[in-house]
Amino acid sequence: MPDYTTIFEVLGQYARAFTQIDNLATRNLAFSGSGETFRSLDKLREEFLDVLNDGPAERDRLDAVSILSDAARVAEGWATQLQRSLDSWVRETLAIELNAEGAALHDVLRELQRAMLDDSESVAPNAVALGSVVADANNIGDAACYVSKQTVDAEEISVDDERIRDQRIAIECLRDSAHHRVSVGQEEFRIRPEHGASVNTRVIPVTHGAITDARNVITDGSFDEQTGGSFDHWSTVSGGSVFSQDTGTKLFGEGCLKVTGDGATAGNLQQDLGDRDPVMESGRMWALGVWAYVGAYAGGSMTIDLLINGVGSTLALTVDGSTPTAQWLHLGGFEYLPRVSFPNKVKARIRCSSDFDGTVFLDGLSLAPATEVPQAGVRAAIFQGATAPQGLPIADRYLLDTTSDEGGAFQVFARDRLGIALPSSGSPTISDSLAE
Repeated sequence: MPDYTTIFEVLGQYARAFTQIDNLATRNLAFSGSGETFRSLDKLREEFLDVLNDGPAERDRLDAVSILSDAARVAEGWATQLQRSLDSWVRETLAIELNAEGAALHDVLRELQRAMLDDSESVAPNAVALGSVVADANNIGDAACYVSKQTVDAEEISVDDERIRDQRIAIECLRDSAHHRVSVGQEEFRIRPEHGASVNTRVIPVTHGAITDARNVITDGSFDEQTGGSFDHWSTVSGGSVFSQDTGTKLFGEGCLKVTGDGATAGNLQQDLGDRDPVMESGRMWALGVWAYVGAYAGGSMTIDLLINGVGSTLALTVDGSTPTAQWLHLGGFEYLPRVSFPNKVKARIRCSSDFDGTVFLDGLSLAPATEVPQAGVRAAIFQGATAPQGLPIADRYLLDTTSDEGGAFQVFARDRLGIALPSSGSPTISDSLAE
């Protein structure tokens, strides 16, 4: 077993050093102790500005503020040098402790996460939260945007991503069909957090007929093609009488799926995703979405989910009595495809319960890999809508706020300086006192 006491004593010293540099260089601090008063460089600048404003002679001494600003920049440079020292310690000393000699920095840190889980070691957690995604009132398009704070740990257990911090994340359209000749349904967006690098992504397109798309594994998500009353790219497992094509209420392409429940017949429509090229990636988060229109409802429910190795997915998009009627609305969410799952044993499934009584139209069913924004601790997906987004002259935009209580000293250090989240617990085995 790794010597966690030694490991976290060293990491704690690095955490303290980074905190001290940050306090000195960037924070506005003043506090007293042991008969002395500590003032950060920013605090000293503020105090100079408070008193050097009574006349030209005093204002000439504002060069002192410039000197303190230069000192703060020098101190920030110390943090860069200290980061290089930390990275070297991880690649060399920590790697040896974890039997990961020669591994890349990220792989050594992954090994630390795995070892801590295996040995039931943990740090104090950060409690994180994700606000609602808000579409800008001036958006031209109606693409559906989703963001999740869920990730999986080394044991593939779903957990909150504790790399989340207090910040606003903007998701803005960069290139569109009208101004940049990008295909409709392939518009480009940029996910821009306040902290860390931006990440580009594309709209998840709706597929029509046999024309497939490398980014959406569903074939004919618009339910366009039928032969003899049966959908060409979907298989009826049961209750074929409840499934039909409608060409009047459709949102995309030539038609949509109409589900007509009689309160007595269960229906099951599936699409096998095993022959997709490229093959579906296991061990990552996927985004599932569909547009739904409830024409009438009297009872029961409909669900859209995945069959993974014969077992229904945790995510199930549901239409029931709580779903608004007489309007197209988008249902979506995220599902992790486990590493042990076989891509040739994944199916998309549309079901209605035997007591479903009503009429529902479905269109634009899509399944695609979610876009990872690791430094922000989130995953995102943007589904095609009936009206395309625009990047000019005012970009379509979505905003959301993320928050963290930063309750764990080691967890904050791991997020800020290692780019990872460590296994955490309300009863941690590793004390934050080593890093405070």
